[in-house]
Amino acid sequence: MRKIILLLLLTSTMHSISSAQVTFVEMWSHFGVDAPSWFTDGTEPEQTGGDNSFAGTERGIVYSDYSGHVYVSSRHAEDTNGDNVPDQGEPHVFVLDPMTGEAPAFGVSQLLTTGITSSDAWFGGGYPLNNVTTTEDGSIFGCNMTLASGPDIVGTDDVITVKAFRVYRWDWEQGIPALIIDYKEGGYRLGDKFSVIGNWETEAYIYAGPSEGTKLLRWKVSAGVVDESPTVISLQDISAAGTSITVADVPSKSDWMYVSGKGFLPTLFTLDGVNLSQVAISAGELPSSTVAGRTIEYGENFYMVMFSGDQSAFIIDLTKQGENVTDADIIGFTPTFGTKFDNAYGEGAVEFGIIDEKLYVYVCAPSNGIACYRIDGLPYVIDVEPHFTNEFNISVFPNPASEFANIRYTLPQDAQGAVAIKIYDMSGRFLSITADEANPGQQETHINTSNLSQGTYTYQVKYNNMISSGKLLIK
Repeated sequence: MRKIILLLLLTSTMHSISSAQVTFVEMWSHFGVDAPSWFTDGTEPEQTGGDNSFAGTERGIVYSDYSGHVYVSSRHAEDTNGDNVPDQGEPHVFVLDPMTGEAPAFGVSQLLTTGITSSDAWFGGGYPLNNVTTTEDGSIFGCNMTLASGPDIVGTDDVITVKAFRVYRWDWEQGIPALIIDYKEGGYRLGDKFSVIGNWETEAYIYAGPSEGTKLLRWKVSAGVVDESPTVISLQDISAAGTSITVADVPSKSDWMYVSGKGFLPTLFTLDGVNLSQVAISAGELPSSTVAGRTIEYGENFYMVMFSGDQSAFIIDLTKQGENVTDADIIGFTPTFGTKFDNAYGEGAVEFGIIDEKLYVYVCAPSNGIACYRIDGLPYVIDVEPHFTNEFNISVFPNPASEFANIRYTLPQDAQGAVAIKIYDMSGRFLSITADEANPGQQETHINTSNLSQGTYTYQVKYNNMISSGKLLIK
């Protein structure tokens, strides 16, 4: 009831976004019996004598502009040794189509986890893979979770208790994860959440916050080389930053960061830990727990999304920054999943994505479901006008197509990053995206067309701000 009252109140107080009517349009929702087959459904504890560590295992979700895919981390229980008993905490990163929530029609549906699974001698430890994120260069990162970071313990029969906080990197979806951080100091609980900000190939920063603490650990990455030891940042003028501490960047201010946690409203700090101000949202009007604050610039505004304890996404406009952000800047909540199963201490994950100039939010509610919503009604200004070109020399075959089509194109000799193939119907409605690694010269991208009805479509090859288009017939 409190949430209904809050939503009614927001209808009359959202003056920070003018008179725009903000709506959340469900693109897809996989919940309960409709959840993916790998999604924990909450019954594992019953199958194993009430061990609730099997519940709520899907703790991370992220959208990658580079690959055009969504990644979900899961320590889903499965039988790895053939004794018909689920083994706890087996690591997975599942790959999803952002427009359907299903596995991509082409390419991998999971990342390799070589070196992280229990079949490996020195596997991840604690919960071997607890969270996932990406950077603009296409790197994918995962971290484990440890209750007390420290030296590994070798017990009887060479049984190893891994206490290190570990971070892994995949250079591409088909890559093998490389261990890039193996931190064995501090005695901290680490890995409930973590953040990687920047570009792996030039400069990036990896953040992790000890639970219920006032510190942040920050590893600097210079041209793909990670500092051996982190810088320890003391967050000033706070007693604790809560649990599941998350760091989010402020792109317009390279020396600022937002820190949020369960029981700790988003607070603006300098990179040295100087407390600038906390948002002035009324904590009493919010759900019991909001975690995992992620940010994005969209148009001329700056937004944060947080996971709400009732299994939804909570979105605020941070454009005015810090204590200038009040209840009037609350955008609203996505629909809730409810709590069909134990929501694992209110944990969850959220992420923004911009696809075809539209803002989307992805929600992962452990043991309950995953979903995607388009946010309509927010102001948007295109900063860089697209440049239409014929220089890509595009072609498609077969054309007409049925189940699949191959798009052939030529990119500049200095091409790097990602190239996207977008499909539209003749009314201009965006239907799908397929991303590929950009390579110099001629290349081909294989796209799935089996879900398209008979008719004529437009396809676009988009690289940086350059676009070339052609017609595709479906028979």
